[in-house]
Amino acid sequence: MRKIEKTPYYSKKLGELPKGCQMCVRGEKLVLYITGICPRNCWYCPLSENRKNKDRIYVNEWKTNSKKDMETEIRLGQAKGAGITGGDPLAKIDRTVDYIKFLKKKHGKDFHIHLYTSLVLVNEENMKKLYEAGLDEIRFHPDFKKKEDYKNFKYIKEYDWDIGIEIPVIPNEKENIIELINIFKEDINFLNLNELEISELNSNEMYKRGFKEKSDISYAIKGSSKLANEILEYCKPFKFNVHFCTSKLKDRVQMQNRFKLRAESIKTKYDIITDEGLLLRGIIYIKTNPKMTKNEIITELKNTYNFLSKEGLELHLDRKKLRLITYPEHVEQFKGKLKELGLVPAIIEEDPTIEAFEVNKEFL
Repeated sequence: MRKIEKTPYYSKKLGELPKGCQMCVRGEKLVLYITGICPRNCWYCPLSENRKNKDRIYVNEWKTNSKKDMETEIRLGQAKGAGITGGDPLAKIDRTVDYIKFLKKKHGKDFHIHLYTSLVLVNEENMKKLYEAGLDEIRFHPDFKKKEDYKNFKYIKEYDWDIGIEIPVIPNEKENIIELINIFKEDINFLNLNELEISELNSNEMYKRGFKEKSDISYAIKGSSKLANEILEYCKPFKFNVHFCTSKLKDRVQMQNRFKLRAESIKTKYDIITDEGLLLRGIIYIKTNPKMTKNEIITELKNTYNFLSKEGLELHLDRKKLRLITYPEHVEQFKGKLKELGLVPAIIEEDPTIEAFEVNKEFL
């Protein structure tokens, strides 16, 4: 009988993590969001309003349909593989196949690609296209209320890729999860159990069903972890691997490690990478008015850059966010002088994504 083991990633497992997950927890997977279109409308879907049911492509946080941009993101994020998600990638099967072929041709067969789908659009033609394109791992998400779709699984198991079930652990769905396991236990390589989480769009549906957060500082739903432990116990006699992926893993491991890899690529010499993978920066803003154009602001920044450089301050001109970057300790040390010059010093922590979202900002 196998033992349930704790991982270093705030999760639990039986056997080994799927290869896609092993790379994911190291932050090595590009998240390729191929479309928001999906044939299902799951009440617990965590997608945001600007993604759900909208045919948009994102590479990590970057909204773009440019493969050149995707290559930039792969380089900056030091990605060694990709996870293709949505919506349902099969809703745009030709686009999905095109991206898989491109990635395999560009980065070689060892660039590991896994894909998430429901069973709704699984058919003989689509599976053949995915397999021949080079897909390494397929994860399907069944609908308990449409068990007639289970028959489509026969097209998945025709190929020698890694096959897994990936489902959110909904506290009142134990019977359906057990039934699902018993149906597919001989034909899958792994079962991924995701802790159920609340989001802005699904919160009304969650509360309507009586679900609530397990604490004031967590998006995870009370009871999901408890049921996941019961499912792990149930799966002990079986051969397939099981991984319980917690909300904490996604926030504190997967995302932070992915951020750290990108931060290493884009940091200036003035930045400090925090334990959370954020960039800690000293910032100097100039005072502007609404009538100033971007070019006028940049010209003023250049003048300020030249003046402060002559005073011995080392700086980087950030044209995108219209500011000067320097060492955090220099902003602290010279804040009085900077304010005398009519400048605005600050210390910020921002994520290293294309959006450079400012998580913390302290004006000095």
